[in-house]
This record gives sequence, C-alpha cells and structure tokens, in this order.
Amino acid sequence: MTIKNSSLLTMLISFFVFYSCKKNSTIGLDLENDIALNSLVVFDSTLTTQLVKEDSITTNYQTLNPLGYFTDPVFGTTEANIAAAITLPNNTGFTFNKSATLDSAVLVMPFAGFYGDSLNTTYKVQVQQLNENLYEEGSTPFYYNTKTWMHKNDILGFKTFKPNIKDSVTIANIRTGKPDTLKRVPAQLRITLDASTITNLILKADSAALSTNNQFSNYFKGLFISMDKAATSNNGGLFLLNTSTNNAATVDIFYKETKNAKTDTLQKSFTLSGNQGYVASQIKWDYTGKVIANEIGKVNSDNLYLKGLSGTKVKVTFPNIKNIKLLGNQVLVNRAQLIIKVVNGTQTPYAPMPLLKAYKLDIANRPQLLPDENPSDPRNLGPGYIGGLFNKANNEYVFNVTGYVQDLLSNKPDYGTFISTINYAIDQRTNAATVRRAIVGGGVGDYKMKLKVFYTNQQ
Repeated sequence: MTIKNSSLLTMLISFFVFYSCKKNSTIGLDLENDIALNSLVVFDSTLTTQLVKEDSITTNYQTLNPLGYFTDPVFGTTEANIAAAITLPNNTGFTFNKSATLDSAVLVMPFAGFYGDSLNTTYKVQVQQLNENLYEEGSTPFYYNTKTWMHKNDILGFKTFKPNIKDSVTIANIRTGKPDTLKRVPAQLRITLDASTITNLILKADSAALSTNNQFSNYFKGLFISMDKAATSNNGGLFLLNTSTNNAATVDIFYKETKNAKTDTLQKSFTLSGNQGYVASQIKWDYTGKVIANEIGKVNSDNLYLKGLSGTKVKVTFPNIKNIKLLGNQVLVNRAQLIIKVVNGTQTPYAPMPLLKAYKLDIANRPQLLPDENPSDPRNLGPGYIGGLFNKANNEYVFNVTGYVQDLLSNKPDYGTFISTINYAIDQRTNAATVRRAIVGGGVGDYKMKLKVFYTNQQ
C-alpha cells in the first residue's frame, strides 16, 4: 500500500477511527478502557501463513509420556509406545532371601490425561522386554521419537480395558511386620506381569545383577509398552502416563519371605524415572490420504492443522505490517493482538488444543521468547500475559504481541514467527506431552487469521 497525498491519508485515518468506534471490543481479550477509547484501530489482513511439519523431537527427560493408537479422520493415525528402564528400589543394591516366593508383579503407571474415544473403544496394552539398553550410568543420551526400540517377542503382560482415568482405585497396602490393609490411589494403569518370568529374572537374580542400577540394567534391559493395534476397536485414543513424579511409576514385586519360622508378605518397588531420561516414547504419525497431507508446506490455506506429538506448527509472516507507519509520522502501538479462530464445526468430537504458544527465531534459527513474555525485556508484563488460551465463548486463541509488533515497526529483523503446541523458546526439545490438536483459520478464508493493532499518532 502506498499513500501519495495528505487527503488520502486523512480519509484512511477517518475510516480507522470509525471502525474502532464500531468494533474495537468485539474480538479478543478485554482491553483497558483508556486504550479502547483513545486509540485508533487497524486490522492488518495481509498475514501469510504456512503449515510446517515438525522435525523429530526428543522424548525422554520428562515426567509424562504418551501411549496409544489413535485414528483421526482428519489428521491420520498416531501411534505412541513407551520404552522404560527400571531402576533398583531406592537406587540401592540388595538381594532377595532364598525363601522368597512371588505373589505377583505389577507394572504401575498413573494416568495423567487422555484424548480420543473414551466411550466406544476397548484398549489392549501389552508389555514386552527391551532388547537394548536405555539406561546409562550418569549420562543417558537424548532419544528421539523416530527411534525404533528393539524388544523381545514374548508378551510379559497385558491389560484389556476401557479408559477411566479419573476414578481412584483400591489396592493392597503392604506393611512389613504388620497386618496388610487397603488404600485408595489415583487412577492408574496396572498390568500384571508373568509370574514365572519375574521369578526367574528378578527374584532368582544373583547379587551381582542386583548390586547397582548399571549392573541391573545390563542384566534386565527394561520394558517396552505398546498398544495392541489389532485389539483396539474404533478410533482409539492417546493416554498420557505419569512416568516420574514422586516415584509414581513402578514395577511392584509382591512376595512372601520366611524368617525365624514366620512368613510375611513384602513389597519391592522398582522405579521408572522419566525425568532422569530413563523413559522414552516412540511416536509414529501417518497422514497418508488425509486432508492434512496436501496442506503441509502450502502458503495461505483456508485451514491450518495444528497437532501435538511431533506434528505440525504454523509459520506466520507480516509482509505489509510496516505500512501501518504510513498512518502517521509517529505511530505508537498501544496494543496488538494476533487472533486465531477455530474453524466452526471442528470442535467435536475432539476438543481443540487448550493452549497454543508463539515464539520467534533469531539469526541463528534458535527459538526465542517474544518480548511480551521475555522476563529480560522491560515490556514483559508477567507470566501468562501473552495469552494463547482457547476461548470457548469466542471460539478463538488470542495472543498479545504489542512489543513484538512495535519491534517490527521499528525495522527489527523478522527471522520467523511460529505458532505451535509448545513454546520451543522455553523447551526446545520436546512436545511429547501434547496429545491434542486444533483446526484453525489460515491466511485466507472465512476464519482468516488477523492482526489487530490499537495505535495512536504522537504527532
């Protein structure tokens, strides 16, 4: 846009003043009254959007890991499996008494979330032994979602169920030297493991194998946990499992031991430690034949498809934003909002992502916080100010990007702005705990993404 004379400039400003009086509070977050009343408002409708497929991501060193098999009619099929090393109780060597006999062995992983079909689908989770070492003493490397984990064919345990991730369950409370009781615990996935295998591999293990975590991991590599795709009915779903917090994820060994002619039931808990890198997810995404397959890489589509679990992100550019300066000699941005509308009708049966994130790249293509949420920038107004939460009433996500827009108007370079399921400027390694998706408007169409700028002319 080029403005050649003052009369055209006056007419344009008058239009924006009229527009602001009519519609300055109808979209996005509420604004302070002084900004709404004393500002002009302009929509920059020349945003350019591009859907980008995520690169591979690391999936260990976190507290939540996905597990499941989910067929989305728009996004395709997502499969998530878990590889987990198990470490010694209290990370300390020990041996079982020769009199020890196994009662049961149970893999325990608390539920932390679910996305998919909870009503009609039956799920079958199966457990096998890892055939390669995940644990490494002191410096476990990062593992990517694309890694294929080697495992044995024999099924060590399985569970068929329908998801109930909220109701607590009652389990045995084993008390050494005292009568056992019952206790209530949060909802959890509990899979009974094969008794003879656990007896031979763990209860009868020699003292060397149980002396250190490193020795034990070399002896018993760990577990591979997957969804039996053939036994998963309908569209399936994705579970988030707690693999770390407060030693919540364990392999519990319940056994009897006789001492001094007295037999007691005892328990040893071998721990899964996701936050230390000892749990990783293998994630596969197949979008062949789905709508999204033709949208990746396309510029200015009507719809954009945001997906977690090493899925997609959106690149946004503002090719004509500097034209706002033509509205006056000293334009000051009072508030700028990036408004992303969810495409109507796509909220069901699968709810949109509860939160999106915005970040930018620097000259070295490294993710950086926008100034509006960067603690080292004086324009940062505190945690959460930038927004990005899904507003169900307005069916949209709104980002407050005032500082960032002012930078663009001040000729600071734009190396790329992205909307994603996670803020890579904070955590550049993973979004493996984000299992939802959202379908939003792109650079054109009825649900077009918009930049709304409130400004004053200081001249």
